[in-house]
Order: sequence, then structure tokens, then C-alpha cells
Amino acid sequence: MNESLIDVNKLYFSYINDRNEINVLYDINLEVKQGEFIAVVGHNGSGKSTFAKLCNAILTPTSGTIIVSGFDTSNEETIFEIRKNVGVVFQNPDNQIVATLVEEDVAFAPENLGIEQSEIIRRVDESLSAVGMYEYKDHAVYNLSGGQKQRVAIAGILAIKPKCIVFDEATAMLDPVGRKEVIEIMKKLNKENGTTIIHITHYMEEAAFADRIVVISNGKIIKNDSPKEVFADEYALKKAHLSVPQVTQLINELSKNNFIKPKVVLNVDECVNVLENLLGG
Repeated sequence: MNESLIDVNKLYFSYINDRNEINVLYDINLEVKQGEFIAVVGHNGSGKSTFAKLCNAILTPTSGTIIVSGFDTSNEETIFEIRKNVGVVFQNPDNQIVATLVEEDVAFAPENLGIEQSEIIRRVDESLSAVGMYEYKDHAVYNLSGGQKQRVAIAGILAIKPKCIVFDEATAMLDPVGRKEVIEIMKKLNKENGTTIIHITHYMEEAAFADRIVVISNGKIIKNDSPKEVFADEYALKKAHLSVPQVTQLINELSKNNFIKPKVVLNVDECVNVLENLLGG
């Protein structure tokens, strides 16, 4: 059994706005194991992006704990270790890119870790190759597309070799092609490298690729289960102001009208198989 990487216990988080306390997360309990691919979904303002920042100590709990690889995120003396273990890719890559040239940007984090130059060069080349951007290493970042910039941002995180990468709405500003590219990188890192992925998104089609989906509504976890189990729970999704993927919705409508037996599908391939059987193809 894979070891626990992130343990969240009785977590509460709130902040002060104009002297008023705004509660964001309530009694969050969650375990993330090494090598898992988890999607965290919820409507805007549900608290999912706050959770992302709590995972690598950008924010710290108001009460309760988050333990990352044995380190408490509330302990300032261990922040360095926590951020080596958990990297975050944000929604807007322009907010994460710090250098003019691609290879300089990817080298920035390992340089700040004091890693030897020969190792930095190796990591930069390896990380850019992993995201399909090696041929752009000498290019100016500002000439890249949004999807390419996001891949550079991911390479910058890969260069520190974290056990876990949190993608905080990392596909939200991308076109469909860019979104698909980033999702494929997530899947590759998880399956081939064993990197733990926490994908925070409001795209349910993307959540379907995860091993487990955590649904947050109004600051609370209301569902934590496999994609099939989550998509079968229409009540929980409606409560969270979410809907199932279009392919799942299509098959649901066919089953409601007695064309097929009830079945939860997660992707286009599964949907095609059901339709072929229905049509006798």
C-alpha cells in the first residue's frame, strides 16, 4: 500500500476582510497517498483554490493540521522541505514565470535550492523534455502561447523534483488544445513517474481521469469517492452546483428513457461502446 503523503486533519481556514472573519474551509479531513491522482472539484468560491495554497504552506490553517511527508505546514522552519515535496502550478502562467528565456525560467527554482550547475542543466533538459518543450529552451517566454507557457511553468516545478504537484485551475485559461496538452502531461507524470497529482478544476470532464474525486461545497467535503461513484450521485453534484460530463449525461438520459440499462460512463470511448451496442454496430 502506498504511503501517506498529505494528511489533512480537522482543518479550518478563515481570513479577515474589513475586520470581518470570512470562513472558507470547515472541518476538512483528507488523506492523499503517494502516487494518487486526485481531482478536487467545486463551484467558484467553494474553497478549492484555498485548499491548493494550504497544501504547500502558501497559507496556513486557522486550526487543524496539514502534514506533508511528516512536516507540519504551520511550522515556518519546515516550509522549505514542504515546498520541495509539493509544487503548485497556478491558473495564470504569467504569474509564475520569472525569467525571459525558457531555460532560465526552468532553472530558477533549482538555482535557489543551491543545486550544482551541472545538475541544474540536466534537470532543465529533463523537465523540458517531459513537457514537450525542449526545442523551445532558447526561446523567449513572451513569444509562447498560453498552453506553451503553462508547460514551461510545469517544467519549472518538475525541476525541483517534488513528490506531488498541485494544479490549481491550471487549465482554466487555456483553449481546448492547451487544456488537452496539460491533462496529458498530468497523466504521464502520474503513470510514468509516480508523481502524486492533485488537480483542482471545475471541468468535470477532466476530473473523470482521476483515481478519486473530492467534491467541496461551501467549504466542506461532501463527497470523496471514485469518479463512477461521484458521477452517479446526482444529489451531491447538484448540491455543489456541478454537473456530470456530457458523455455521462447522454448515457444517463438514455437510461432514464429505458433505451439502455443504467450505466455510468466516464469518457468518450466508453460512451461510443455503449452507443455501438445500442445501435447494433
